[in-house]
Amino acid sequence: MKEGDILIGVVIKVYPSFAILLFPNGETGLLHVSELSKGYVRNFTGYVKVGNIYRVKVIEVDEAKGFMRLSVKALGPSERRLGYNKAAIRENSDFTALRNHLSKWMGGNV
Repeated sequence: MKEGDILIGVVIKVYPSFAILLFPNGETGLLHVSELSKGYVRNFTGYVKVGNIYRVKVIEVDEAKGFMRLSVKALGPSERRLGYNKAAIRENSDFTALRNHLSKWMGGNV
């Protein structure tokens, strides 16, 4: 993935000021509270939950560290819509990577 790419990912871990998203190819990225909205986000963990699906823009990639920064607010209004282009969502949202990791994260109980 490269800077400027628009992706659809699922939240797999939430911290007080950032969340980790997983993408269908198995890569992960960081969505910081400052990149969620142009306005103030009072309660990040109350708004962002594990399992939420977001369309995000890649704003930084550091391949040496395996680090990818993501942004929702960098998307244009038409790019933010998740449910209106159902064909594109079906094509780009194969969450096999999530299914493959889920058992490990849940302690093998899935």
